[in-house]
Amino acid sequence: VIWPVRAQGDAPRNALLEWFLATPNSVLLATRSFWEGLDIPGDDLSLVVMDKMPFPTPNDPLHSARMAALEEEGRSSFGEYMAPLMTLALKQGFGRLIRRATDRGVVAILDERLTSRGYGRQARKDLPPARFSREFKDVHKFFQQALQSTAEFALNVWAAPVRGVAGLDDLDGGQMRWRWQLLRLQDGRSDQGEGVLPGASTAQAELQAMVAGLADLQRRIEQAGRRPGQFGVEVRCSPEAAALAAHPAQRDWAALHARWQAVHLVPISRVGGEE
Repeated sequence: VIWPVRAQGDAPRNALLEWFLATPNSVLLATRSFWEGLDIPGDDLSLVVMDKMPFPTPNDPLHSARMAALEEEGRSSFGEYMAPLMTLALKQGFGRLIRRATDRGVVAILDERLTSRGYGRQARKDLPPARFSREFKDVHKFFQQALQSTAEFALNVWAAPVRGVAGLDDLDGGQMRWRWQLLRLQDGRSDQGEGVLPGASTAQAELQAMVAGLADLQRRIEQAGRRPGQFGVEVRCSPEAAALAAHPAQRDWAALHARWQAVHLVPISRVGGEE
């Protein structure tokens, strides 16, 4: 995982929220109870992901009793109780993102029942006005416009000491293993590569991964009859690697960088977000 990540339970709620607000590009994993009363306006929150439609737990004693009472009256406990509560919770989750008229972002609901079932389609109609899409490329276009970005690809890079058999660093060789992952942002398709760089720092190894990944992408683009100058790339690396890449002495990187329409370096803190 390239982004800094923390989860509910890692720290008290207020401490997690402070970390999330203070850490650029961070990811916070939490249950529905966490978002109650949550107010993160502006660009500090740009993506809310719900893994499933938020139905109440049917074996909860309170829900179970109310459902049983409806069934005894010959009414539909699902249609009159479960589905409305789910829709309300869905709207509350949607409201975590859009708190003010100027807020913007994406709500991703990873549950096919939103479109395949009648209650899902009705719940979608009850949500606040927003563009709906099942196409990944539409999400990419939205963030391109919101961020004023030309990036069509993202290059993630990592580096770490080579570990010995006993789990210790390879101190004799001082070898660093680097790895890159290339993502096509319009559909999420990816590829990767790795290697070892002797006698290098973490930042130097990450820079090697940046050069190797960008060179591989250039080769693929030229094989397809296109030019690198037609595309932008977002490179996600450590702050140390970003600083090293900006140094005038890094001529290989500078030469490779110049072939593209744009290369945007995004420094990512690895604290709480290591692979």
